[in-house]
Amino acid sequence: MSPKKYTGSFYTPPYIADFVVKRVAEKLDGRTLKILEPSAGDGVFIRALSRSDRIRFNVDKLFAVEISAAEAEKISAENDLNKLEVICNDFLEFQSELTDFDFNLVIGNPPYIKRNYLSDRQIELSAKIHASYPELSKNTVKNIWSAFLVRSIRLLADDGVLALVLPAELLQVKYAKELRELLLNQFQRVEVFTFNELLFHECKGQDTLILIAEKKSTAPGLFFCNVENLKDLGKSPSRLKLNHHKALDSLKWTSHTLTSSERRLLEQLAKNLPTINDVCFSRTGIVTAANNFFILNKAEIERLSLVKYAKPIIQKSSIVDASVVFCSKKLNALFETNTPCFLLDLNEKGVEENRILQDYLFEGTSRQIHLRYKMLSRKLWFQVPNIGTPAPALFFKRCHDYPKFIKNEATALATDSAYLVNSRDGFDINSIIHSFYNSLTLAFAELNGRYYGGGVLELTPSEFKGLPIPYVSITNSQFSKFALNFDNKDSIEKICLKYDEFILKHSFPNITYEQIEQLRRIRNKLSIRRHRL
Repeated sequence: MSPKKYTGSFYTPPYIADFVVKRVAEKLDGRTLKILEPSAGDGVFIRALSRSDRIRFNVDKLFAVEISAAEAEKISAENDLNKLEVICNDFLEFQSELTDFDFNLVIGNPPYIKRNYLSDRQIELSAKIHASYPELSKNTVKNIWSAFLVRSIRLLADDGVLALVLPAELLQVKYAKELRELLLNQFQRVEVFTFNELLFHECKGQDTLILIAEKKSTAPGLFFCNVENLKDLGKSPSRLKLNHHKALDSLKWTSHTLTSSERRLLEQLAKNLPTINDVCFSRTGIVTAANNFFILNKAEIERLSLVKYAKPIIQKSSIVDASVVFCSKKLNALFETNTPCFLLDLNEKGVEENRILQDYLFEGTSRQIHLRYKMLSRKLWFQVPNIGTPAPALFFKRCHDYPKFIKNEATALATDSAYLVNSRDGFDINSIIHSFYNSLTLAFAELNGRYYGGGVLELTPSEFKGLPIPYVSITNSQFSKFALNFDNKDSIEKICLKYDEFILKHSFPNITYEQIEQLRRIRNKLSIRRHRL
Protein backbone atom coordinates (compact mmCIF):
# COMPACT_ATOMS: atom_id res chain seq x y z
CA MET A 1 0.00 0.00 0.00
CA SER A 2 1.22 3.47 -0.87
CA PRO A 3 2.66 5.42 2.10
CA LYS A 4 0.45 8.31 0.99
CA LYS A 5 -2.56 6.30 2.12
CA TYR A 6 -1.21 6.65 5.66
CA THR A 7 0.12 10.22 5.49
CA GLY A 8 -2.41 11.83 3.14
CA SER A 9 0.55 13.61 1.49
CA PHE A 10 -0.97 14.70 -1.81
CA TYR A 11 0.65 18.09 -2.28
CA THR A 12 -1.19 21.06 -3.74
CA PRO A 13 -0.13 22.29 -7.20
CA PRO A 14 1.45 25.79 -6.99
CA TYR A 15 -1.15 27.38 -9.29
CA ILE A 16 -3.92 26.30 -6.88
CA ALA A 17 -2.07 27.78 -3.90
CA ASP A 18 -1.51 31.02 -5.82
CA PHE A 19 -5.19 31.22 -6.73
CA VAL A 20 -6.30 30.70 -3.12
CA VAL A 21 -3.84 33.28 -1.78
CA LYS A 22 -4.91 35.87 -4.36
CA ARG A 23 -8.55 35.32 -3.47
CA VAL A 24 -8.06 35.66 0.28
CA ALA A 25 -5.72 38.64 -0.22
CA GLU A 26 -8.69 40.57 -1.63
CA LYS A 27 -10.64 39.81 1.52
CA LEU A 28 -7.83 40.54 4.01
CA ASP A 29 -6.28 43.59 2.38
CA GLY A 30 -4.79 46.02 4.93
CA ARG A 31 -5.20 43.87 8.03
CA THR A 32 -2.41 42.86 10.41
CA LEU A 33 -2.47 39.10 10.05
CA LYS A 34 -2.05 36.06 12.22
CA ILE A 35 -1.99 33.05 9.89
CA LEU A 36 -2.08 29.31 10.47
CA GLU A 37 -1.14 26.60 7.96
CA PRO A 38 -2.09 23.39 9.82
CA SER A 39 -0.80 20.96 7.16
CA ALA A 40 2.13 22.69 5.52
CA GLY A 41 3.38 19.69 3.50
CA ASP A 42 6.05 20.85 1.06
CA GLY A 43 5.34 24.50 1.92
CA VAL A 44 3.44 25.42 -1.23
CA PHE A 45 1.02 27.74 0.59
CA ILE A 46 3.85 29.34 2.57
CA ARG A 47 5.65 30.15 -0.69
CA ALA A 48 2.44 31.53 -2.20
CA LEU A 49 1.91 33.76 0.85
CA SER A 50 5.48 35.03 0.65
CA ARG A 51 4.94 36.01 -3.00
CA SER A 52 1.88 38.11 -2.18
CA ASP A 53 2.77 41.74 -1.46
CA ARG A 54 -0.76 42.27 -0.12
CA ILE A 55 -0.12 39.66 2.58
CA ARG A 56 3.61 39.20 3.29
CA PHE A 57 4.11 42.74 4.58
CA ASN A 58 1.11 42.51 6.90
CA VAL A 59 2.00 39.23 8.62
CA ASP A 60 2.37 39.51 12.38
CA LYS A 61 2.59 35.75 12.98
CA LEU A 62 2.64 32.73 10.68
CA PHE A 63 2.54 29.19 12.07
CA ALA A 64 3.30 26.36 9.64
CA VAL A 65 2.61 22.95 11.18
CA GLU A 66 4.07 19.88 9.47
CA ILE A 67 4.35 16.34 10.79
CA SER A 68 7.30 15.40 8.56
CA ALA A 69 10.66 16.54 9.97
CA ALA A 70 12.23 16.57 6.50
CA GLU A 71 9.48 18.76 5.06
CA ALA A 72 9.47 21.07 8.10
CA GLU A 73 13.21 21.59 7.74
CA LYS A 74 12.80 22.31 4.03
CA ILE A 75 10.10 24.93 4.69
CA SER A 76 12.36 26.71 7.21
CA ALA A 77 15.29 26.70 4.79
CA GLU A 78 13.35 27.90 1.75
CA ASN A 79 11.39 30.81 3.24
CA ASP A 80 12.66 34.13 4.51
CA LEU A 81 9.47 35.41 6.12
CA ASN A 82 10.54 37.03 9.41
CA LYS A 83 7.35 36.08 11.19
CA LEU A 84 7.35 32.43 10.09
CA GLU A 85 7.51 29.73 12.76
CA VAL A 86 7.66 26.14 11.56
CA ILE A 87 6.36 23.53 14.02
CA CYS A 88 7.24 19.89 13.40
CA ASN A 89 4.31 18.08 14.97
CA ASP A 90 1.02 16.38 14.22
CA PHE A 91 -1.53 19.21 14.05
CA LEU A 92 -3.99 17.10 16.04
CA GLU A 93 -1.50 17.18 18.92
CA PHE A 94 -0.30 20.76 18.46
CA GLN A 95 -3.74 22.36 18.14
CA SER A 96 -4.34 22.08 21.91
CA GLU A 97 -1.53 24.63 22.43
CA LEU A 98 -3.30 27.29 20.35
CA THR A 99 -5.73 28.49 23.00
CA ASP A 100 -4.44 32.08 22.97
CA PHE A 101 -4.56 32.62 19.20
CA ASP A 102 -7.39 33.97 17.05
CA PHE A 103 -6.18 33.62 13.49
CA ASN A 104 -7.25 35.98 10.74
CA LEU A 105 -6.52 33.29 8.18
CA VAL A 106 -6.31 29.49 8.26
CA ILE A 107 -5.11 28.20 4.93
CA GLY A 108 -3.94 24.86 3.56
CA ASN A 109 -4.68 21.40 2.24
CA PRO A 110 -5.50 19.04 5.14
CA PRO A 111 -4.41 15.40 4.80
CA TYR A 112 -6.88 12.88 3.43
CA ILE A 113 -6.58 9.74 5.58
CA LYS A 114 -9.48 7.36 6.15
CA ARG A 115 -10.37 6.37 9.69
CA ASN A 116 -9.07 2.80 9.32
CA TYR A 117 -5.57 4.17 8.59
CA LEU A 118 -5.53 6.47 11.64
CA SER A 119 -3.92 5.60 14.95
CA ASP A 120 -6.11 5.21 18.03
CA ARG A 121 -4.66 8.47 19.30
CA GLN A 122 -5.58 10.33 16.11
CA ILE A 123 -9.11 8.95 16.24
CA GLU A 124 -9.40 10.01 19.88
CA LEU A 125 -8.17 13.54 19.13
CA SER A 126 -10.40 13.86 16.06
CA ALA A 127 -13.45 12.82 18.08
CA LYS A 128 -12.55 15.34 20.79
CA ILE A 129 -12.25 18.10 18.20
CA HIS A 130 -15.66 17.23 16.76
CA ALA A 131 -17.13 17.22 20.25
CA SER A 132 -16.27 20.92 20.56
CA TYR A 133 -19.39 21.53 18.47
CA PRO A 134 -22.39 19.72 20.04
CA GLU A 135 -24.17 19.63 16.69
CA LEU A 136 -21.55 17.23 15.34
CA SER A 137 -22.03 13.55 16.07
CA LYS A 138 -19.17 11.18 16.87
CA ASN A 139 -19.96 9.27 13.69
CA THR A 140 -18.84 12.28 11.65
CA VAL A 141 -15.19 11.27 12.11
CA LYS A 142 -14.70 9.20 8.97
CA ASN A 143 -11.53 10.88 7.74
CA ILE A 144 -8.86 13.07 9.29
CA TRP A 145 -9.60 16.07 7.06
CA SER A 146 -12.87 16.74 8.89
CA ALA A 147 -11.02 17.22 12.21
CA PHE A 148 -8.66 19.71 10.55
CA LEU A 149 -11.67 21.58 9.16
CA VAL A 150 -13.56 21.69 12.46
CA ARG A 151 -10.54 22.78 14.52
CA SER A 152 -9.64 25.43 11.94
CA ILE A 153 -13.10 26.93 12.27
CA ARG A 154 -12.72 27.12 16.05
CA LEU A 155 -9.30 28.81 15.77
CA LEU A 156 -10.51 31.69 13.60
CA ALA A 157 -10.98 35.23 14.83
CA ASP A 158 -14.45 36.77 14.70
CA ASP A 159 -13.61 38.29 11.32
CA GLY A 160 -11.38 35.43 10.15
CA VAL A 161 -11.17 33.73 6.76
CA LEU A 162 -10.89 30.01 6.12
CA ALA A 163 -9.27 28.77 2.89
CA LEU A 164 -8.85 25.02 2.50
CA VAL A 165 -8.46 22.48 -0.28
CA LEU A 166 -10.84 19.65 0.63
CA PRO A 167 -12.20 16.41 -0.85
CA ALA A 168 -15.46 16.82 -2.75
CA GLU A 169 -17.14 14.39 -0.36
CA LEU A 170 -17.85 17.53 1.67
CA LEU A 171 -20.56 18.14 -0.94
CA GLN A 172 -21.66 14.55 -1.39
CA VAL A 173 -21.77 12.17 1.48
CA LYS A 174 -24.41 11.97 4.18
CA TYR A 175 -21.96 12.16 7.09
CA ALA A 176 -20.70 15.52 5.76
CA LYS A 177 -24.17 17.05 6.00
CA GLU A 178 -23.42 18.12 9.58
CA LEU A 179 -20.22 19.80 8.40
CA ARG A 180 -22.09 21.66 5.64
CA GLU A 181 -24.60 22.91 8.18
CA LEU A 182 -21.78 23.93 10.52
CA LEU A 183 -20.17 26.00 7.78
CA LEU A 184 -23.42 27.83 7.06
CA ASN A 185 -23.93 28.49 10.79
CA GLN A 186 -20.39 29.72 11.44
CA PHE A 187 -19.73 31.82 8.35
CA GLN A 188 -21.64 34.65 6.74
CA ARG A 189 -20.16 33.94 3.31
CA VAL A 190 -19.15 30.53 1.94
CA GLU A 191 -17.53 30.09 -1.47
CA VAL A 192 -17.02 26.67 -3.05
CA PHE A 193 -14.91 26.19 -6.17
CA THR A 194 -15.22 22.86 -7.99
CA PHE A 195 -13.42 21.66 -11.09
CA ASN A 196 -14.18 19.70 -14.25
CA GLU A 197 -10.57 18.53 -14.23
CA LEU A 198 -8.89 16.55 -11.47
CA LEU A 199 -6.43 18.49 -9.31
CA PHE A 200 -4.65 15.43 -7.90
CA HIS A 201 -4.17 12.76 -10.58
CA GLU A 202 -2.04 10.60 -8.27
CA CYS A 203 -4.86 10.50 -5.70
CA LYS A 204 -6.91 8.15 -7.85
CA GLY A 205 -10.61 8.84 -7.93
CA GLN A 206 -10.58 11.66 -5.39
CA ASP A 207 -12.44 14.75 -6.51
CA THR A 208 -11.39 18.04 -4.93
CA LEU A 209 -12.76 21.48 -4.15
CA ILE A 210 -11.59 24.79 -2.72
CA LEU A 211 -13.50 26.18 0.25
CA ILE A 212 -13.18 29.87 1.15
CA ALA A 213 -15.35 31.08 4.02
CA GLU A 214 -15.63 34.45 5.78
CA LYS A 215 -16.82 34.88 9.35
CA LYS A 216 -18.08 38.36 8.45
CA SER A 217 -19.01 39.67 5.04
CA THR A 218 -20.78 42.60 3.46
CA ALA A 219 -22.00 40.22 0.72
CA PRO A 220 -23.21 37.14 2.64
CA GLY A 221 -24.47 33.90 1.16
CA LEU A 222 -23.53 30.51 -0.23
CA PHE A 223 -21.73 30.74 -3.57
CA PHE A 224 -20.49 28.15 -6.07
CA CYS A 225 -18.18 28.34 -9.03
CA ASN A 226 -17.49 25.37 -11.29
CA VAL A 227 -14.15 25.92 -13.05
CA GLU A 228 -14.37 24.25 -16.45
CA ASN A 229 -10.76 24.86 -17.41
CA LEU A 230 -7.86 25.12 -14.96
CA LYS A 231 -6.36 27.84 -17.17
CA ASP A 232 -9.16 30.09 -15.91
CA LEU A 233 -7.43 30.19 -12.52
CA GLY A 234 -4.81 32.42 -14.09
CA LYS A 235 -7.41 35.15 -14.31
CA SER A 236 -8.08 37.58 -11.50
CA PRO A 237 -9.98 35.60 -8.82
CA SER A 238 -12.76 38.19 -8.79
CA ARG A 239 -13.47 37.57 -12.48
CA LEU A 240 -14.57 33.97 -11.93
CA LYS A 241 -18.34 33.83 -11.88
CA LEU A 242 -19.82 32.80 -8.54
CA ASN A 243 -23.43 31.61 -8.50
CA HIS A 244 -25.39 32.50 -5.39
CA HIS A 245 -27.63 29.89 -3.77
CA LYS A 246 -30.10 31.03 -1.13
CA ALA A 247 -30.68 27.41 -0.17
CA LEU A 248 -30.29 24.00 -1.70
CA ASP A 249 -33.00 22.52 0.50
CA SER A 250 -33.40 18.81 -0.15
CA LEU A 251 -30.66 18.64 -2.77
CA LYS A 252 -27.04 18.02 -1.86
CA TRP A 253 -24.46 20.68 -2.55
CA THR A 254 -23.41 18.63 -5.60
CA SER A 255 -26.48 20.07 -7.32
CA HIS A 256 -24.66 23.39 -7.71
CA THR A 257 -23.46 22.16 -11.11
CA LEU A 258 -27.07 22.44 -12.27
CA THR A 259 -28.76 25.67 -13.29
CA SER A 260 -31.44 27.26 -11.13
CA SER A 261 -34.15 26.14 -13.57
CA GLU A 262 -32.80 22.57 -13.54
CA ARG A 263 -32.84 22.43 -9.74
CA ARG A 264 -36.33 23.91 -9.59
CA LEU A 265 -37.64 21.33 -12.04
CA LEU A 266 -36.16 18.45 -10.04
CA GLU A 267 -37.49 19.73 -6.72
CA GLN A 268 -40.96 20.57 -8.03
CA LEU A 269 -41.40 17.12 -9.53
CA ALA A 270 -39.85 15.18 -6.66
CA LYS A 271 -42.00 16.75 -3.95
CA ASN A 272 -45.13 15.30 -5.56
CA LEU A 273 -43.80 11.75 -5.87
CA PRO A 274 -43.54 8.75 -3.56
CA THR A 275 -40.07 7.56 -2.67
CA ILE A 276 -38.58 4.10 -3.12
CA ASN A 277 -39.28 3.52 0.55
CA ASP A 278 -42.98 4.28 -0.01
CA VAL A 279 -43.42 1.57 -2.63
CA CYS A 280 -41.06 -1.13 -1.31
CA PHE A 281 -38.97 -2.08 1.68
CA SER A 282 -35.34 -3.10 1.45
CA ARG A 283 -32.58 -4.49 3.57
CA THR A 284 -28.89 -5.11 3.12
CA GLY A 285 -27.79 -8.45 1.72
CA ILE A 286 -25.84 -11.20 3.47
CA VAL A 287 -22.58 -10.32 5.20
CA THR A 288 -20.32 -13.39 5.16
CA ALA A 289 -17.20 -11.42 6.24
CA ALA A 290 -15.16 -13.86 4.13
CA ASN A 291 -16.67 -14.33 0.67
CA ASN A 292 -13.69 -16.28 -0.62
CA PHE A 293 -14.24 -18.88 2.11
CA PHE A 294 -18.03 -19.07 2.29
CA ILE A 295 -18.86 -18.63 -1.41
CA LEU A 296 -17.62 -21.45 -3.65
CA ASN A 297 -18.07 -22.54 -7.25
CA LYS A 298 -19.82 -25.67 -8.48
CA ALA A 299 -16.63 -27.72 -8.87
CA GLU A 300 -15.51 -26.90 -5.32
CA ILE A 301 -18.90 -27.75 -3.84
CA GLU A 302 -18.95 -31.10 -5.62
CA ARG A 303 -15.32 -31.92 -4.80
CA LEU A 304 -15.91 -31.28 -1.11
CA SER A 305 -19.33 -33.02 -1.11
CA LEU A 306 -20.97 -29.94 0.35
CA VAL A 307 -24.02 -29.80 -1.94
CA LYS A 308 -26.47 -30.14 0.99
CA TYR A 309 -25.09 -26.95 2.54
CA ALA A 310 -24.94 -24.90 -0.68
CA LYS A 311 -27.43 -22.17 -1.60
CA PRO A 312 -27.30 -20.10 -4.82
CA ILE A 313 -26.07 -16.56 -4.23
CA ILE A 314 -25.09 -13.49 -6.26
CA GLN A 315 -21.81 -12.24 -4.91
CA LYS A 316 -21.42 -8.98 -6.86
CA SER A 317 -23.07 -6.96 -9.60
CA SER A 318 -20.33 -7.65 -12.15
CA ILE A 319 -21.50 -11.26 -12.57
CA VAL A 320 -24.99 -10.08 -13.53
CA ASP A 321 -25.39 -9.04 -17.15
CA ALA A 322 -27.08 -5.88 -18.40
CA SER A 323 -30.55 -7.42 -18.30
CA VAL A 324 -33.28 -6.27 -15.98
CA VAL A 325 -34.26 -9.88 -15.20
CA PHE A 326 -31.94 -12.45 -13.62
CA CYS A 327 -33.44 -15.85 -14.40
CA SER A 328 -32.55 -19.47 -13.60
CA LYS A 329 -31.00 -19.93 -17.05
CA LYS A 330 -28.50 -17.16 -16.33
CA LEU A 331 -27.79 -18.55 -12.88
CA ASN A 332 -27.13 -22.01 -14.33
CA ALA A 333 -24.76 -20.47 -16.87
CA LEU A 334 -22.74 -19.06 -13.96
CA PHE A 335 -22.68 -22.49 -12.34
CA GLU A 336 -21.28 -24.05 -15.50
CA THR A 337 -18.51 -21.44 -15.84
CA ASN A 338 -17.51 -22.16 -12.23
CA THR A 339 -18.29 -18.66 -11.06
CA PRO A 340 -18.45 -18.70 -7.22
CA CYS A 341 -22.22 -18.75 -6.74
CA PHE A 342 -22.83 -21.12 -3.81
CA LEU A 343 -23.10 -19.90 -0.23
CA LEU A 344 -22.21 -22.36 2.55
CA ASP A 345 -25.10 -22.26 5.01
CA LEU A 346 -23.77 -24.07 8.07
CA ASN A 347 -26.55 -23.09 10.47
CA GLU A 348 -28.11 -26.56 10.48
CA LYS A 349 -27.44 -29.20 13.13
CA GLY A 350 -24.98 -31.96 12.43
CA VAL A 351 -22.23 -29.79 10.98
CA GLU A 352 -19.82 -31.00 13.65
CA GLU A 353 -20.33 -34.61 12.52
CA ASN A 354 -19.35 -34.03 8.88
CA ARG A 355 -15.67 -35.01 8.59
CA ILE A 356 -15.10 -33.41 5.17
CA LEU A 357 -16.69 -30.20 6.37
CA GLN A 358 -14.58 -30.23 9.51
CA ASP A 359 -11.47 -30.48 7.36
CA TYR A 360 -12.66 -27.43 5.40
CA LEU A 361 -13.35 -25.48 8.60
CA PHE A 362 -9.89 -26.39 9.85
CA GLU A 363 -8.52 -24.83 6.67
CA GLY A 364 -10.42 -21.67 7.60
CA THR A 365 -8.94 -21.54 11.09
CA SER A 366 -5.47 -22.12 9.68
CA ARG A 367 -6.06 -18.98 7.59
CA GLN A 368 -7.25 -17.25 10.81
CA ILE A 369 -10.61 -16.45 9.29
CA HIS A 370 -12.23 -17.27 12.62
CA LEU A 371 -10.37 -14.33 14.20
CA ARG A 372 -11.87 -11.68 11.94
CA TYR A 373 -13.93 -9.00 13.65
CA LYS A 374 -17.32 -10.16 12.36
CA MET A 375 -16.57 -13.78 13.26
CA LEU A 376 -15.81 -12.93 16.87
CA SER A 377 -19.35 -11.65 17.40
CA ARG A 378 -20.89 -14.93 16.21
CA LYS A 379 -21.77 -17.84 18.48
CA LEU A 380 -20.02 -20.13 15.98
CA TRP A 381 -17.67 -18.30 13.63
CA PHE A 382 -18.64 -20.39 10.58
CA GLN A 383 -22.39 -19.74 10.84
CA VAL A 384 -23.26 -16.81 8.59
CA PRO A 385 -26.18 -14.94 10.20
CA ASN A 386 -29.35 -13.51 8.67
CA ILE A 387 -29.35 -15.62 5.54
CA GLY A 388 -33.13 -15.55 5.31
CA THR A 389 -34.97 -16.09 2.04
CA PRO A 390 -34.30 -14.70 -1.46
CA ALA A 391 -35.88 -11.36 -2.32
CA PRO A 392 -37.91 -10.85 -5.51
CA ALA A 393 -35.71 -7.93 -6.58
CA LEU A 394 -32.14 -6.72 -6.04
CA PHE A 395 -30.66 -3.24 -6.16
CA PHE A 396 -26.87 -3.16 -6.36
CA LYS A 397 -25.48 -0.34 -4.25
CA ARG A 398 -22.55 0.33 -6.61
CA CYS A 399 -22.70 0.82 -10.34
CA HIS A 400 -20.78 2.30 -13.23
CA ASP A 401 -22.95 3.23 -16.21
CA TYR A 402 -26.27 3.30 -14.36
CA PRO A 403 -27.84 1.74 -11.22
CA LYS A 404 -28.74 -1.94 -11.53
CA PHE A 405 -32.24 -2.73 -10.25
CA ILE A 406 -33.18 -6.26 -11.32
CA LYS A 407 -35.93 -8.82 -10.90
CA ASN A 408 -34.61 -11.93 -9.13
CA GLU A 409 -36.50 -14.66 -10.99
CA ALA A 410 -33.71 -17.13 -10.15
CA THR A 411 -34.57 -16.67 -6.45
CA ALA A 412 -30.90 -16.45 -5.56
CA LEU A 413 -29.58 -14.99 -2.33
CA ALA A 414 -27.32 -11.94 -2.50
CA THR A 415 -24.39 -10.56 -0.52
CA ASP A 416 -24.27 -7.06 0.92
CA SER A 417 -23.26 -5.76 -2.51
CA ALA A 418 -27.02 -5.56 -3.05
CA TYR A 419 -30.13 -4.41 -1.23
CA LEU A 420 -32.88 -7.04 -1.04
CA VAL A 421 -36.14 -5.51 -2.22
CA ASN A 422 -39.76 -6.53 -1.55
CA SER A 423 -42.82 -4.61 -2.69
CA ARG A 424 -45.22 -3.04 -0.20
CA ASP A 425 -48.94 -3.77 -0.24
CA GLY A 426 -50.58 -2.22 -3.28
CA PHE A 427 -47.42 -2.23 -5.37
CA ASP A 428 -45.71 -4.93 -7.43
CA ILE A 429 -42.06 -5.63 -8.24
CA ASN A 430 -42.46 -5.52 -12.02
CA SER A 431 -43.98 -2.05 -11.89
CA ILE A 432 -41.44 -0.78 -9.36
CA ILE A 433 -38.46 -1.86 -11.50
CA HIS A 434 -40.04 -0.52 -14.68
CA SER A 435 -40.91 2.81 -13.03
CA PHE A 436 -37.38 3.18 -11.66
CA TYR A 437 -35.80 3.50 -15.09
CA ASN A 438 -36.65 7.08 -15.98
CA SER A 439 -34.49 10.19 -16.27
CA LEU A 440 -35.88 11.86 -13.14
CA THR A 441 -35.17 8.95 -10.76
CA LEU A 442 -31.80 8.25 -12.38
CA ALA A 443 -30.84 11.94 -12.05
CA PHE A 444 -31.62 11.81 -8.33
CA ALA A 445 -29.51 8.66 -8.03
CA GLU A 446 -26.59 10.71 -9.39
CA LEU A 447 -27.33 13.56 -6.99
CA ASN A 448 -28.02 11.51 -3.87
CA GLY A 449 -25.15 9.06 -4.21
CA ARG A 450 -21.42 9.55 -3.94
CA TYR A 451 -18.79 8.58 -6.46
CA TYR A 452 -15.41 6.91 -6.47
CA GLY A 453 -12.47 6.42 -8.82
CA GLY A 454 -13.36 5.05 -12.22
CA GLY A 455 -16.74 6.77 -12.08
CA VAL A 456 -18.30 4.30 -9.63
CA LEU A 457 -21.55 5.53 -8.08
CA GLU A 458 -22.67 4.29 -4.65
CA LEU A 459 -25.98 4.76 -2.87
CA THR A 460 -26.29 4.01 0.84
CA PRO A 461 -29.49 2.35 2.09
CA SER A 462 -31.06 5.69 3.07
CA GLU A 463 -30.03 7.31 -0.22
CA PHE A 464 -31.62 4.49 -2.19
CA LYS A 465 -34.80 4.60 -0.09
CA GLY A 466 -35.08 8.35 -0.57
CA LEU A 467 -35.10 8.30 -4.37
CA PRO A 468 -38.32 9.70 -5.87
CA ILE A 469 -40.12 7.28 -8.18
CA PRO A 470 -43.03 8.09 -10.56
CA TYR A 471 -44.75 4.76 -9.96
CA VAL A 472 -46.97 3.44 -12.73
CA SER A 473 -48.65 0.03 -12.57
CA ILE A 474 -48.05 -2.18 -15.61
CA THR A 475 -49.15 -5.63 -16.73
CA ASN A 476 -46.94 -8.72 -16.91
CA SER A 477 -46.93 -8.52 -20.71
CA GLN A 478 -45.83 -4.89 -20.57
CA PHE A 479 -42.99 -5.84 -18.25
CA SER A 480 -41.93 -8.69 -20.55
CA LYS A 481 -41.73 -6.26 -23.46
CA PHE A 482 -39.82 -3.79 -21.28
CA ALA A 483 -37.34 -6.51 -20.25
CA LEU A 484 -36.81 -7.46 -23.91
CA ASN A 485 -36.15 -3.84 -24.85
CA PHE A 486 -33.77 -3.57 -21.90
CA ASP A 487 -31.85 -6.62 -23.15
CA ASN A 488 -31.52 -5.12 -26.61
CA LYS A 489 -30.54 -1.61 -25.56
CA ASP A 490 -27.14 -0.18 -26.47
CA SER A 491 -27.29 2.45 -23.71
CA ILE A 492 -29.46 3.51 -20.79
CA GLU A 493 -30.23 6.67 -22.75
CA LYS A 494 -32.22 4.58 -25.22
CA ILE A 495 -34.37 3.18 -22.41
CA CYS A 496 -35.02 6.67 -21.05
CA LEU A 497 -35.84 7.91 -24.52
CA LYS A 498 -38.35 5.10 -25.01
CA TYR A 499 -40.04 5.12 -21.58
CA ASP A 500 -39.62 8.60 -20.03
CA GLU A 501 -42.80 9.99 -21.53
CA PHE A 502 -44.96 7.00 -20.58
CA ILE A 503 -43.67 6.88 -16.99
CA LEU A 504 -43.53 10.60 -16.27
CA LYS A 505 -46.84 11.58 -17.87
CA HIS A 506 -48.63 9.07 -15.65
CA SER A 507 -47.61 11.13 -12.58
CA PHE A 508 -47.44 14.50 -14.35
CA PRO A 509 -50.06 14.70 -17.13
CA ASN A 510 -49.06 18.29 -17.91
CA ILE A 511 -45.31 17.74 -18.12
CA THR A 512 -44.01 19.05 -21.43
CA TYR A 513 -41.76 17.34 -23.92
CA GLU A 514 -39.22 20.12 -23.31
CA GLN A 515 -39.19 19.37 -19.56
CA ILE A 516 -38.67 15.65 -20.23
CA GLU A 517 -35.77 16.54 -22.53
CA GLN A 518 -34.38 18.78 -19.78
CA LEU A 519 -34.47 15.85 -17.33
CA ARG A 520 -32.51 13.75 -19.80
CA ARG A 521 -29.89 16.47 -20.14
CA ILE A 522 -29.64 16.76 -16.34
CA ARG A 523 -29.07 13.03 -15.89
CA ASN A 524 -26.53 12.98 -18.69
CA LYS A 525 -24.68 16.01 -17.33
CA LEU A 526 -24.38 14.48 -13.86
CA SER A 527 -23.32 11.10 -15.24
CA ILE A 528 -20.61 12.63 -17.43
CA ARG A 529 -19.26 14.60 -14.48
CA ARG A 530 -19.03 11.43 -12.38
CA HIS A 531 -17.25 9.48 -15.11
CA ARG A 532 -14.41 11.98 -15.38
CA LEU A 533 -12.84 10.43 -12.25
